[in-house]
Amino acid sequence: MQSISRYHIMTRALLLTIACLCCHLSLRAQQDAQFTQYMFNPLYYNPAFAGLSNGNTLTAIHRSQWFGYEGTINDGGAPSTQMISYNTTSKFWNGGLGFHVVNDNIGPSTNFELQLSGSYFLRLSNDASLSIGIKAGMFSSSIDFDQVVVVDPRDGVVNLSGKESQIRPDLGVGILYRKGNFFGGFSTNHLIQPEFDFGQNQIANQLLRHYYLSAGYDYALTPELTITPTVLLRSVGFDTYNWDLSVIGRFKDQLWGGVSYRQSESASAMIGYKILKDRSLALAYAVDVVLTDRSSKEPTSQEVMLIYNFKSKSRVKNLGRNIIRTPRYRY
Repeated sequence: MQSISRYHIMTRALLLTIACLCCHLSLRAQQDAQFTQYMFNPLYYNPAFAGLSNGNTLTAIHRSQWFGYEGTINDGGAPSTQMISYNTTSKFWNGGLGFHVVNDNIGPSTNFELQLSGSYFLRLSNDASLSIGIKAGMFSSSIDFDQVVVVDPRDGVVNLSGKESQIRPDLGVGILYRKGNFFGGFSTNHLIQPEFDFGQNQIANQLLRHYYLSAGYDYALTPELTITPTVLLRSVGFDTYNWDLSVIGRFKDQLWGGVSYRQSESASAMIGYKILKDRSLALAYAVDVVLTDRSSKEPTSQEVMLIYNFKSKSRVKNLGRNIIRTPRYRY
């Protein structure tokens, strides 16, 4: 049994070029969890973002894919994902630290990962910098055999029951270039490609390398309004690709809203608001409207996100980037 799949980027000209190229790339499902509000949790995709926050930032996201879906042949429901991440500037070197925890449930299988990230900042010029990051941790995959539907009674899995889990080490690296209000990064997850077999060759599943290319630019239309287009290009093994293209508008560093499109899968709307007087706590919501294969899915996916910025006495590291308070990283 293979893992269940889901459909699932240094200037303005580069951003537009990448977006155009994406239109010609093919689609392939991926093993990593996906998030509509990816621009708010870049540490999950690229460890080079560690430390690039205004103080110490805690982010929590809950995603319900195909909200309300119920299985027709077993008790398994819709995919559900939870993520918690923390991001801070290092006191020991010119860089940052962070971690994230992800729980991704897809039918009878559940993936759990814990990753620690570190980055180092290099100043290239007065307005440009390079961040290099690495992350290491563990990846756990488990199967509930009581929820597995076996079509062939001769399949060796038919006599298995209960839950079984395996844990493997995991590793990823990334780089991030910033110049003024532009950023562009590249990263790869699962460098050592761990394999999970649960003692059964027929259900062996290898965690393949995932590659991420991201880019964005802050357009300050007025002193109070900033527009930020971003794009995230994903690849599994450099064979095929899929992408997300988003635009976020922010008003007075307190209210934001935006739209997004995921290749051949869904269109999305997002809204967020800082609900405390000191603007330390933000609440956000995103909804995806499914555009393809609707007969086998529920029509929407939904995400709820909380972001809390702890007070910090440390200075913000403005390495090659103007400080425009965007909803993306708040640096």
